[in-house]
Amino acid sequence: MAQPRSVAQDHAGAPPDGVALRRALADIAHALHRAEEGIGSVLSLTAAEGTADGLLAALVGSPVAASFSVLRWPQSLLPPLGGPDDLDAVAISLLPLADAPPDEARRDIALAAERGGGDLAGEAVRGLLGLPSLHPLWLGLDGTQRAAFQVEGLTAALLDLCFERPILSVVENAQWTRGLTVPLLDALSNAVDDARLCLLAIRSPVPRGRPDGWEPPGTARRITLPVPTGRPPDVAGPNENEDEDDPRPHAALLGDLRHDRRPGRIEWMTHHAPLAGDWALACASARHAGRRAEADCRPADAVRHYMDALAALDRLPESRRHAQRRIDVWSALARTRPPAGGGATKAAEKALALAEELGDRPRIARALSLLAALRWAGGDLAAARRTGLRALRLWRESQSPGQQVQMLIKLGRGLTEEGRFHHADSVLRAAALATRGETCRLHGPTALAPVCIAAHRARCRAELGDPEEALRLARAALARAEDDGHAASRALACLHLGWAALTAQRYAMAVEPLKQAVAITETIRLHTCQPLVLGALGYALVRTGALNDGASLLLGSREHARMLGIRRHEPQILIWIAKAALLSGQTEDAVRNARDAAEKAVAAGQLGDEAWARLALARGLADQGNITAARQPLDTATRIAAHRSMAPLLGLCTDFRRSVTSD
Repeated sequence: MAQPRSVAQDHAGAPPDGVALRRALADIAHALHRAEEGIGSVLSLTAAEGTADGLLAALVGSPVAASFSVLRWPQSLLPPLGGPDDLDAVAISLLPLADAPPDEARRDIALAAERGGGDLAGEAVRGLLGLPSLHPLWLGLDGTQRAAFQVEGLTAALLDLCFERPILSVVENAQWTRGLTVPLLDALSNAVDDARLCLLAIRSPVPRGRPDGWEPPGTARRITLPVPTGRPPDVAGPNENEDEDDPRPHAALLGDLRHDRRPGRIEWMTHHAPLAGDWALACASARHAGRRAEADCRPADAVRHYMDALAALDRLPESRRHAQRRIDVWSALARTRPPAGGGATKAAEKALALAEELGDRPRIARALSLLAALRWAGGDLAAARRTGLRALRLWRESQSPGQQVQMLIKLGRGLTEEGRFHHADSVLRAAALATRGETCRLHGPTALAPVCIAAHRARCRAELGDPEEALRLARAALARAEDDGHAASRALACLHLGWAALTAQRYAMAVEPLKQAVAITETIRLHTCQPLVLGALGYALVRTGALNDGASLLLGSREHARMLGIRRHEPQILIWIAKAALLSGQTEDAVRNARDAAEKAVAAGQLGDEAWARLALARGLADQGNITAARQPLDTATRIAAHRSMAPLLGLCTDFRRSVTSD
């Protein structure tokens, strides 16, 4: 391919290191030509501030960039006092692309997001641009879900708008990228290959970025410009030229910030308090900044601030109050660190160890609650149960009803997944009594407490052979969720209404609520529920005669669960796949999937799933003519069903045993 015309050819009089500059401009020009053709890319430019400014000026004023809309997204060490937040600033930067009056431009940008990302992506951008919400599900989303749709909406809007005119997005001082700008840039870099978009990230040669700042992907084109001769390396953000050995300017600035009420002042105080040597204020402001970031669904920022708080605590004298603060910060890190990799669990274990050393029972209970939730999410149901029961005893001793309800629901949910349906039902009934009809939302993008209680009780009652009560509870859960408008609650209630109907063999009744559950989980991207919802609907469709559609959903649900690493849902999905294979005469597939389900259920300690899998395995072996081999899994299924009072399963085992013996 012929080398494109260099931008530098239109700008004579290059600085002393002009060869490197011309080469960089040629590389960027090449990327812009490819972007015009629909092959976008990410460029990572490392350059001193003055050099970068000159290059950018040459680039923007050159003919090669004339057909591009140029978006400049400057990053900074600290948030602008009183200025827009990170994603709000990006959304505002898109308005000139619409080439219309302000109100019309806002609507056009939101429509672009909706076209590319769907209704809720459009709603997210509407909110960022100050427009009122139009979609009923938007109001029922949690903060984490809204943040994800904001990133998705801005990405979709940019990709849609660059069809009309290619876009050059320049991220200046990329080493200071923070907040939700990081996932936005990740999303754009993942989608740029097929777009008329060039993403240029400019960073300082001084390695002083924040640990969670954005790092361009390995596929990015790397360009490094040398520091001009005779100049020291420049700095990459505000406040870096300050003499950090003299605390007086920082102390004076802190005095002004104490009386400032503009957004972002806490982050400024977090930065300047350590430089002023005020470690008590450094700890307090870092914890406050961490809580703000956590509430705004900026977990990486929250982790950074909480780590700053721990560093400040190391400079303060030992005291019981400081020890309690240290425990609280480790607990906060357990909430905000990603579960993958074990960082969250280690933080919770550290909080627990410190709380036990201090003898602080409420903080011990809080750390145990966090550990129970993390162990449940990791699929260690037995450890989650033991940890949760210990936390529950402490919450009862401290007479904390709200915490008791949270823990009772977590325990009931885990016991249900273990197949301890009687125990789970008792625990969930206790939770229902403790709520006394009050609306209580659980932590994270989970259901309202009354909905969660009724939904999981519905599954318990269905497994225990009380189908009418199970359906009543599931319908009550759905009505409560619809009254509140909480989207995740509606999905959970629809799933359990359909599941209760499946257990009661009322297959036609299960289809409609499961279709609703699929629609909601897909719309709000509730990934944790999607595999189970898809599998349940697939099995319901198979049982109502739509074999091909149902089988496709079942196989898709299995792959989705494996892709997301949701191990605890796999046994149930494999059971449905095995039962569907039995109906279509695919006995070899039925035996393989039933055996796989049983092994996975045993490994996870999910005895209820194991029992259903053993019955499916026995049926598959019997259909292959291997009656002798079928007896062992049938005996196991019967024993578990009798021990766990699983009346519907026990009845099916009895009927199957009769049919085998009569043959």
